[in-house]
Amino acid sequence: MSTQVESKLETNCKISSIEQGSLKGLYIVKMNCENYYVEFDIVDVINVFKQEESVKMIISKEKPIYTSNDFCAHGYLFYEKKEGEKVLDQISLYGLIVKIYSNNGLINSKIFNMMDHVYFCVRKS
Repeated sequence: MSTQVESKLETNCKISSIEQGSLKGLYIVKMNCENYYVEFDIVDVINVFKQEESVKMIISKEKPIYTSNDFCAHGYLFYEKKEGEKVLDQISLYGLIVKIYSNNGLINSKIFNMMDHVYFCVRKS
């Protein structure tokens, strides 16, 4: 179930692949979510995910509850632009990038504003 309210997005996802990034020790986790397609960078030493794993993605202005079995970081929503049929939003987690593809965009949908400080968490279901 996907929940969208101002300043928070929570949705169920399935990890479709984990691929080697362009830098040593960097992976790109790709997830199919209910209304979103998400790619995020993660460093190999903190990667706790497996392909085909069911997870919950949370993007929130408030720090969510998480455990050491989850991935949670904070940064800024800095980009939104139409790309083909979808809208691409990007969050910078101080170097790691999160790409979120959707029909309307996080800013256009009035969930967040440009340059909002947000927490990006992927919790194991």
